[in-house]
Amino acid sequence: MRSLPRPASISFGIASALLMLATGAVSAQTGVPANAQPVQDADTPITVTPKSQRENSTTVQREGGRITQETVHSGGSTYTVTPANPNSTQLPGDAGGPQVRGPKWTVLEFDTNKKQKQRSADAAAEAAAENTADVPPPPPMPPAAR
Repeated sequence: MRSLPRPASISFGIASALLMLATGAVSAQTGVPANAQPVQDADTPITVTPKSQRENSTTVQREGGRITQETVHSGGSTYTVTPANPNSTQLPGDAGGPQVRGPKWTVLEFDTNKKQKQRSADAAAEAAAENTADVPPPPPMPPAAR
């Protein structure tokens, strides 16, 4: 009777075959490609410019020494902070006392005077153009006598 091969010898054979395949694949990946060309150094140096400082401005409105409103312009954002004023004798931290009030962000501002100024400037220019068109040209100068 024939005996079957032991499982340990089969797994050793498969493992050695896989090991040989893996090392062959690794050596193929580490090789230099045929079309590799060296990169030329650039003559211009790399310059890095820091970001410009953000413009931050704060406008504080006071009333009797107390700050009533503070407007902050930071970058492209504008927000207004107002304190929570107590309406009674309750102190901060009491139940029903003044709470922290969050900032109010300015989303859009409309300049209604700009349109009105533009209309008045257009009307003035139009009126000036009409006045110059209605005035006849001056008469020619008489010839100078000698």
